Amino acid sequence: MTPNGTAIRALRQVQDLSLRRLAKLAGISASQLSRVETGKAGAGQEVICRLAGTLDVPVSDITLGGDMASTTKEAPAKAKKATATRDVPYPGSPDGEWFHYTPEEAARFLPWSALQLKRRAYARQIPFNDGGARVTFTGRDIREISEMTAVRPLAETAQRRSG
Repeated sequence: MTPNGTAIRALRQVQDLSLRRLAKLAGISASQLSRVETGKAGAGQEVICRLAGTLDVPVSDITLGGDMASTTKEAPAKAKKATATRDVPYPGSPDGEWFHYTPEEAARFLPWSALQLKRRAYARQIPFNDGGARVTFTGRDIREISEMTAVRPLAETAQRRSG
């Protein structure tokens, strides 16, 4: 699996972590992390899982290709926690109205990946909940975002402009 250095760097910067701090938290050298971020070197499964766990994102958000977490048996506890699933109600249901969805869970219902949702939330482009430095979305937020991104028929669009 190939690490996505650009995604790793972007997540590190969004979380306000220095290169040295992330490297220390992930248990790798700063020079190795720098080479991974710039694409000058690859990384093994263990390193990628440690980076994902430290950044608190699924492995698929920092790799180019399929999910690697399911193939590794010795993934760190944080990486396993980030890919764990729970029972998630549909956003349009009464239970889903006020349920707090993680970006990974919300991405199932929206046209963007979890990383894109986080970036748009940090940029204040979409509605979200900022509870304790964690981005979550309620069912209402997901429905509102869905309406914002909905493709409307041409006749309906023309009607809105003239009205």
